[in-house]
Amino acid sequence: MKILSWKVSGQLGALAQRQIDAVLERGPDVLALQEISTGNYGDWCESLMGAGYSIVSAIDLVGVPYPEMAPPIRRRYFNLTATRRPIAPLKGLRFEDPEQLAVAFPEKYLAARVLVDGVPVEVHSADVPPSETLGLIKVHALQAIRRRVDESPDRPLVLCGDFMTPRSEDENGVTTWAGTHAKYNEEWEAAERSILEHPDLRRLPRAARARDPLSGFEVHARHAAPVRPHLRLAAAGDSGLCLSR
Repeated sequence: MKILSWKVSGQLGALAQRQIDAVLERGPDVLALQEISTGNYGDWCESLMGAGYSIVSAIDLVGVPYPEMAPPIRRRYFNLTATRRPIAPLKGLRFEDPEQLAVAFPEKYLAARVLVDGVPVEVHSADVPPSETLGLIKVHALQAIRRRVDESPDRPLVLCGDFMTPRSEDENGVTTWAGTHAKYNEEWEAAERSILEHPDLRRLPRAARARDPLSGFEVHARHAAPVRPHLRLAAAGDSGLCLSR
């Protein structure tokens, strides 16, 4: 099974069409898109459905009002997952703290169950919010993702998308962004590593990635047990990850 994950950055018009053409040319079995907008959703739906894909998305959550703050924040982007195989949406993230829930971005996480040769495989697509201006929202999102993934410990699962981590990676391991947030260093470190070093998920080392000459995005290939689908992930930038079990 070939999976392609792409943060499309809300592109419109001709730029969106180039992205759509690139996806259809590659013909993934499962497509996980981040930063779809209401402005390009129709184009993606028309093209993907015309090519035989079924679609689930978090578009309904874009209309949820965001708390008032300065400067104001408006929900703009959401995730979309498409496949030519049977698919069903799954529940999203859970926030036990009402204050965390109020400022979260649930539209940036989408989970779905895809039937692969009779075996259900969970595909989780994440677009973690940035940390520069939003305090601990990134940390809380990563913690919620870890809780959500751990709800399905015995099922084949793929977790992909943009996680805004790690800060760097080399033969000695990864460096998180915790060092730039001294006040929350310990909590920040634990949140990022809870995804990067999840004991049951395998992550493709950055050194093993190749560059796709057509799209300019990185391509990842790996196998996931027990159904061992072949995964091919195109991830934008250094913070794109694919983890699987």
